[in-house]
Amino acid sequence: MTSDRKGWRDWRRPVRCSRWVCWLLGASLAAAQTPDTLHLEPRAAFVEARALDVDPTGRLYVADAARHVVVRLTPEGHVEEELGGPGSAPGRFDTPVAVDARAGLSFWVAEAGNRRLQRLTRQGMSLEIAALPDGVSPIAVRWLGRWLFVLDAAGGQLWRRGPDGSWQAVGGTGIDEPLQAPVALAVGPGDRLLVADAARRVVLAYDRRGTFERIWTPTLPGTPRTLAAQGDTLWVVLDRKLVRYLPDGRLETVGQLSFDVVGLVWEGRRGWLLSRQRLYRAQLSAPGRR
Repeated sequence: MTSDRKGWRDWRRPVRCSRWVCWLLGASLAAAQTPDTLHLEPRAAFVEARALDVDPTGRLYVADAARHVVVRLTPEGHVEEELGGPGSAPGRFDTPVAVDARAGLSFWVAEAGNRRLQRLTRQGMSLEIAALPDGVSPIAVRWLGRWLFVLDAAGGQLWRRGPDGSWQAVGGTGIDEPLQAPVALAVGPGDRLLVADAARRVVLAYDRRGTFERIWTPTLPGTPRTLAAQGDTLWVVLDRKLVRYLPDGRLETVGQLSFDVVGLVWEGRRGWLLSRQRLYRAQLSAPGRR
């Protein structure tokens, strides 16, 4: 019995290893961990899709610029209804290029052809029309409380429309310099506005009034194309690579893509990627950080 107890105590004794043995053991364990695997399933097809957003019910909205419509889809990515059609009358579109559906009961559309913004019901009835400032070429629209924001590709500016209907250019980089090549706009933690600048290869943060706060990311290892915020995690498409920027400052590659991405939304372990011609449902199949 004494020998058995001694053997039990010896078995529980910590195992010591040399520095190199411990390093090899750690490397083997790291290699054994299963990385996230990105699976893509094609859904609806489009002629020239330019923007993607999701409302609080999970319905998706895609701006198809070539057909001058906004397509509403079910939470599973199937076409539910096509809204609009070519024209300048209320409820019609000329080259819709951006959409914001986060309000739920209504959504905003930016039209490059008619050079205006429209707020519409979920069924496509026009509720409000706002002309864009002269020279503004919209690529993104976001409604945030009292303010409506438009990202201008031509002038490299973030524009803000107030409750009185007046427009104001609120930023470049906070030092009276325009953005070099803005490509995407998202609402991040604390209702910050996050802007991807393709030329600088960074994401910049603005407060809810459009005042520049800081550069949100370090210089990225690729050209940002679009982005989406999920809590404190930022999802970014760099060229044809999907990555996530984590709160601790790490950048993780999630998957390589075979197409250019023009729209991205993400919730939990599932998201949606939009190319010019196709909507894809994206799923992470293995454990990983969120």
